[in-house]
Amino acid sequence: MNGANGSFLAGRWRAALFWLLLLAGSLMAAASQEARPAETSEQLYLPLVAGGNQPPLLTAQAYLPIVAAYRTRPFPTGPIHGVNFINSAEDPVSAAQYALGRSTGATWNRWPIYWFNVETSPGQFNWTAVDQAASGDVTEQFQTNAILLGTPPFYTTSAAREIDENEQRAGPLALLAPEAATPAGLYLPIFSDGSDQPGPGKSINPENKWALFVYAAVNRYKPGGVLAQAQGWPDGAGITHWEMWNEPDLDIFWNSSLPDYARLLKVGYLVARQADPQAVVLFGGLANDFEKLNYYRNVLALYAQDSLAATQNYYHDILATHNYSNSWQSWYHVYRAKNAMRDYGFDKPVWLNEHGVPAWNDYPGPVWDGSSTWRATMDEQANYLIQSAFYAISAGAEALFHFQLFDGCGNQPRGTDFPPHQGELCDANGRLITNPAFPCAGDANGLFRNPPTAACFTQHPAPVSARPNLVAQQLVATHLREVEPLWRLRPGGTTPYDGPQEWIALYRPATRERIVGLWARFGQVETAVLPAIGSSAQLITPNGQVQIITPVNGHYTLTLPGATNQNVPPDWDPPIYLIGGRPYIVVEQYP
Repeated sequence: MNGANGSFLAGRWRAALFWLLLLAGSLMAAASQEARPAETSEQLYLPLVAGGNQPPLLTAQAYLPIVAAYRTRPFPTGPIHGVNFINSAEDPVSAAQYALGRSTGATWNRWPIYWFNVETSPGQFNWTAVDQAASGDVTEQFQTNAILLGTPPFYTTSAAREIDENEQRAGPLALLAPEAATPAGLYLPIFSDGSDQPGPGKSINPENKWALFVYAAVNRYKPGGVLAQAQGWPDGAGITHWEMWNEPDLDIFWNSSLPDYARLLKVGYLVARQADPQAVVLFGGLANDFEKLNYYRNVLALYAQDSLAATQNYYHDILATHNYSNSWQSWYHVYRAKNAMRDYGFDKPVWLNEHGVPAWNDYPGPVWDGSSTWRATMDEQANYLIQSAFYAISAGAEALFHFQLFDGCGNQPRGTDFPPHQGELCDANGRLITNPAFPCAGDANGLFRNPPTAACFTQHPAPVSARPNLVAQQLVATHLREVEPLWRLRPGGTTPYDGPQEWIALYRPATRERIVGLWARFGQVETAVLPAIGSSAQLITPNGQVQIITPVNGHYTLTLPGATNQNVPPDWDPPIYLIGGRPYIVVEQYP
């Protein structure tokens, strides 16, 4: 997952352990970005924007000028809603599959352009499959977050991870060791004049192989580019958002050093902008592996020594980040990224362009193992999606991409397949008895189960049917659209940031609506007493049920079910709740 599942299990336990260790300190920094209009009857608290240990309590009216000073950009009319792998260059382009993608409420598709699949021998480029995927997005009116990655083996110059000729690729974004390695010529000048300084009319140095590939891709698929002209695309149609690699903080994706990635991002940014001055460049989506948790900040530290970086936007326009299994970390990773930006004197969008949790209680998950680590029930999976979205937006995320439309192959090698079973097909190592090269369970990530034609897991009795998380995704795309952070509270404790309930409020300026997400953080049932701002509100549950509620004595009283998901490694004592209890969404209009 994390980029096609390849990194989901690798390193995820370390990130969750870090959550446990920092919980006491980090919760005091809970996000609350802006309040409109002022709710003077409610208490708010600040993120730690200037150090200190205790965020002060403020009324909404007192909070507004501080927010204005803190934020350097206006809130967008967002967030963007996307789904990974609605279609891609590795899938047959399908109008029916696009229709499923559209049913999620998404307007963006995210998929990879593998360099090694395009440049199949030195200097020979085959764009056929990518052309079909890019044209499909244009025809079906999806915008594209394209990921450029994957060194051709004949350009490999180093590989920190041992190269194994028998290695199998796990998941649609995972890379073999040579493909994750530093490409040839990366440190050679970017431009043919022997410099890295961009300028009108400059050509690309043919010895910098990454630069040549990026230029060719952007020039081909940009609005008004080679393919747009050949196929008569409408004005403005084409790929504008280019992500430079995927999860460079995981060895299974970037088998090289942090300075090498910093150089790859710099080259990619300058070349993409040379090919298309309107190109938007994303820092490769971070897995947030615990051992490299400061990866983004450390890259920025390198750029601070680069005389060109400040004038070239620190070589990225958007920071992409990922989160799986622990819904709270969708706030935490966005918050950390925002802090790093502030420390270096800028403010850029942060995109959560992968988030999700696999289900254990549906094929191809290990349905016999209710404590399967980092997995959830299908109901908990839906709860996660809603909670993760509220958390991320409250921290300032400007895009949310669910991972993914179908299950795909998950963390498992292409070709993994088996009928539904109760564990009897597994050996002692979790492999198929009949073929130990393949695992006996997979990752049920999708909003839809795999079709019978998929590369993996083709034997669900109800192929292409929706899981409960589809409705949750639709609710998020419907109600968490054109919103901005309003406030966040944790009632029921000794302070507004340590209680057993989570309340996150968003505001939609166009309709003057307050959208509040509420859930229990721990295993106990909680009673939420939410102050009303009007005479009635919509109460929405993760399965899409809607009812009208009215306040009593100025409050809505809601019973919040306790959290149930503690699917952490068995040696954790005590275990933690990775996902809160069943959330409610309360939608209410200001008078």
